Amino acid sequence: MDCKDLREDPRAASVFAETPPLQILAAVSDLIFVSKISAAAKQAGCPVEFCRDSQKLMTAISGKSCLIIVDLNNTALDPVALISSLKSNPETQQAQVIAYLSHVQHELKREAEKAGADLVLPRSIFSQNLLEILRQRSCHL
Repeated sequence: MDCKDLREDPRAASVFAETPPLQILAAVSDLIFVSKISAAAKQAGCPVEFCRDSQKLMTAISGKSCLIIVDLNNTALDPVALISSLKSNPETQQAQVIAYLSHVQHELKREAEKAGADLVLPRSIFSQNLLEILRQRSCHL
């Protein structure tokens, strides 16, 4: 039974009525990953909003139930500074941040973890597990 099935089950109605839907934001500009994330989100049944800059992302966050996907190689913004801002702001520090990068960028991975990223994955692992990541984080039970 997947998340959609549970949402349609009358026995689970009270649980879902009390739980706001997860907001998924992505600081991703690479068109290949925009496409991959969009397809996986559609398959998982959870909408995703792509934010091309830090300002848009910070203003798009609407609640505590938020997953933010960050491409650490996004040149349109400073991903590490974005993560640090999210985690140091009381309004957004509860947001879950999943970041991805090239498997050879060890120093950048350490910087993202130090800034507060909840999970930092190599691009290949992120791609392979994207659908499962979205499914797990979109279920509020």
